[in-house]
Amino acid sequence: METSIKARVSEELKREAAEVLHDCGLNVSTAIRLFLEQVVKSGGLPFEVRRYPSESMKTALKETAEIEASGKEQHSSLEDMFKGMNHEIEGHQKS
Repeated sequence: METSIKARVSEELKREAAEVLHDCGLNVSTAIRLFLEQVVKSGGLPFEVRRYPSESMKTALKETAEIEASGKEQHSSLEDMFKGMNHEIEGHQKS
């Protein structure tokens, strides 16, 4: 027997989430079902919930801010990043 779940969220959140899920080949109902299955499987929330960022997250956020402030080369895609890394490696090998 199936049942329904009702949740109140903003229209904007629902729309944005639906767009992301659509890109993943899912709809909101399927995503909620997957989430609940993971809750049961893991015996709790399938992710960590914290009020404040963990120390590793604080470090990552600080490093990100430093990189952005430094003006170092930034990449628009993973492919561009890997091309840049390969170019850098090739430059070091020639030295």
